[in-house]
Amino acid sequence: MGDLSKTTLFGIPYAGGSAAAIYGRWARLLPSSIKVAPLELAGHGRRMTEPFSASLDEVIADLLVTVTPAVRTGPYAIYGHSMGATIAYELVKALDSVGLPPPLALFLSGRNPPHYSYPQRNLHVLDDETFLEEIRKLGGTPDGFFEMKDLVKAFLPILRNDYRIIELYRSAAPLHVTSAGIIFFHSDSDILVNEPEIFEWSRYTRGSSSVRKFRGGHFFINDYQEDICKVIEVTLAGAIANLGRLKVC
Repeated sequence: MGDLSKTTLFGIPYAGGSAAAIYGRWARLLPSSIKVAPLELAGHGRRMTEPFSASLDEVIADLLVTVTPAVRTGPYAIYGHSMGATIAYELVKALDSVGLPPPLALFLSGRNPPHYSYPQRNLHVLDDETFLEEIRKLGGTPDGFFEMKDLVKAFLPILRNDYRIIELYRSAAPLHVTSAGIIFFHSDSDILVNEPEIFEWSRYTRGSSSVRKFRGGHFFINDYQEDICKVIEVTLAGAIANLGRLKVC
């Protein structure tokens, strides 16, 4: 498993988000033994000038190239929120398919398990005004944003492409089961996740599975960064200690 003194935590963004913007602060909240590595999607953030991925398969192929060097040389974990949770699942599946080790832990939020069928609303084909109103309903975006026409114009193609990717995604059977433990962070007013469906993430691991509950809407992770990072820190410390014992044995 390589050097156990440093664990890489890959952060995968939600639809329309920049990984660096979402997870950038986490580097200051987590100990130096955990290296936060935001995974920016093509066409987002610092990769804004690159063409968008056309499908979730293309997203995974792109991220696989990015993460492979770190995955080969040391322990790692993954956090994914909303669309990022689905990407995290498919990325772990892809890593396994090429013989690379699984993560120490899989931290997820904001999305039901891949086998769950969301109603096919196809928001990505709506006209701009209706599409933006649906985004507004999710919360997490300041009302002032919708008044800044130039910013909305720049942001819309990113968000619309992300929604197209996730709305056209279909999980391939059989479901992939990882040895990594799964920790799901659940907020009580998230309109995109359901109980008891979130507990079915346990079907995707041979290890431990738990649900940590919070208050808030779909973007609660931005309000509870300290609490989430503390869970991540404790979880990874325990996982590294177990790895150390295995190496001694």
